[in-house]
Amino acid sequence: MDSRHRFGKYKVEREVLDEERLEELTQRKTYSDIHPPLTKQLKESFRCTVPKLKRSLVGSFPVLYWLPKYSVWDYGMPDLISGISVGIMHLPQGMAYALLASVPPVFGLYSSLYPALIYFFFGTSRHISIGTFTILSIMVGGVTEKLAPDEIFLKTNGTNITAEVDITARDLYRVKVAAATTLLGGLIQVFLGLVKFGFVGTYLSEPLVRAYTTAACSSCCGGTAENNLWSFSQTL
Repeated sequence: MDSRHRFGKYKVEREVLDEERLEELTQRKTYSDIHPPLTKQLKESFRCTVPKLKRSLVGSFPVLYWLPKYSVWDYGMPDLISGISVGIMHLPQGMAYALLASVPPVFGLYSSLYPALIYFFFGTSRHISIGTFTILSIMVGGVTEKLAPDEIFLKTNGTNITAEVDITARDLYRVKVAAATTLLGGLIQVFLGLVKFGFVGTYLSEPLVRAYTTAACSSCCGGTAENNLWSFSQTL
């Protein structure tokens, strides 16, 4: 067979375009469109429209997005069982973390309840159990014990010239110190969130993260050793 019969024939029909039609189809952008001036950028960022307001509200309060779509029949019972399980876990955990923070155990229950309620409105994950943790409790405990040591709450017994710690006054003052510390930390976190400072985490290398995790575990073991040894000595 002749080789020329193996090739097909194509018929091409194209629209003849002028410059204006070409720019319309390709949506060619000028330099000013790609890099608008600063005044135009500020004007666009401060302009408030209904879709933009809706996106801002949903971005700030994700509950407005997922709650209307929540199916009680599909997720109600599993979520109820999960909530009861997590709540039972938070009871002893919160009291233990309160002891690490050198405050009365009842405040550990408060610190386990309110973060979950706040995360309900601002959270984006259904699988996270929000609450305090060991490192934070140890750090707050270090501040409370430094600013409110037992020595400044000694009261003298005039009969036999002995001194004992006024536990009520000490715990009250330590709660105030812990509340002020957590408030300051919360304000710093809100500020960092507003300026979008979370991008720094993308520059942290894996060895640095592993080293921080190892140091955190070591700090947890060292911080809880005192309470564990004290509890063990009381059982002897």
